[in-house]
Amino acid sequence: MASILMLKLMHLNKLTKLYIMKKEHLSYSALTQFKKSPNHLLAYWEGKQKTTDAMLFGSLIHKIILQPETFDFEYVVFEGKARRGKEWVEFAEINKNKTIIKQSELDAALEITNAVANDKIFMDLISKCTKTEKRVEWVEQGVNFKGFVDMVGDGWIADIKTCTDALKLKRDIYYNDYKMQGAMYLESFPPNTKYYIIAVEKNIPYNVKVFRLAENMLEAGYLDYIDLTAKYNEWDGNPQGYAEEIEELSFKED
Repeated sequence: MASILMLKLMHLNKLTKLYIMKKEHLSYSALTQFKKSPNHLLAYWEGKQKTTDAMLFGSLIHKIILQPETFDFEYVVFEGKARRGKEWVEFAEINKNKTIIKQSELDAALEITNAVANDKIFMDLISKCTKTEKRVEWVEQGVNFKGFVDMVGDGWIADIKTCTDALKLKRDIYYNDYKMQGAMYLESFPPNTKYYIIAVEKNIPYNVKVFRLAENMLEAGYLDYIDLTAKYNEWDGNPQGYAEEIEELSFKED
């Protein structure tokens, strides 16, 4: 029993140190984790949340579209049949500082990015883009925030979202936190800067759809961001799950 208690105390001490170290900065991703619960944020900070194949594939598409000149420095293709055995171990060791992908993954990403290059609206935006992956920093309620904006132009910014269905993403934007992301990033830009979401489909025929978030949607995202930041400031940094109360569920009355 004593050893279990000691392990718990060591873990709590680690989390407390982690909170002190990480409180310096928050990001959009961190704030969305905190929105779920403080425990989600702590797990995010500890690197315990799994990076999914979809996330990795999305990052690959981002790289090819926005920063193709750095692709060879960050990615490498493994042409072996299986990720095991001597060949794989040696290859992984040599390329331990790069993201290793399969040729089939690169081919799939190139099919998508080639389709993106045929979209007139997107190509008009990319031709007017003055900066990609722009780092932004700002302060809200004493909390330092940072992030990276995919594309910056004169009077507008944009983020690329890979998805299976752009029309479904359109519906999801009303309910998910992308509007909050837009409101947060716009803190670093002049008033009246437009915010676009560029939906890039990962399935044939690889359609592209550009959405501009209206002012009322960005205002809703801003209110969420302000409210969550205030709650973050109130949090004492200790592990905490969902609200410690029984939640009643019922049908909504007409």
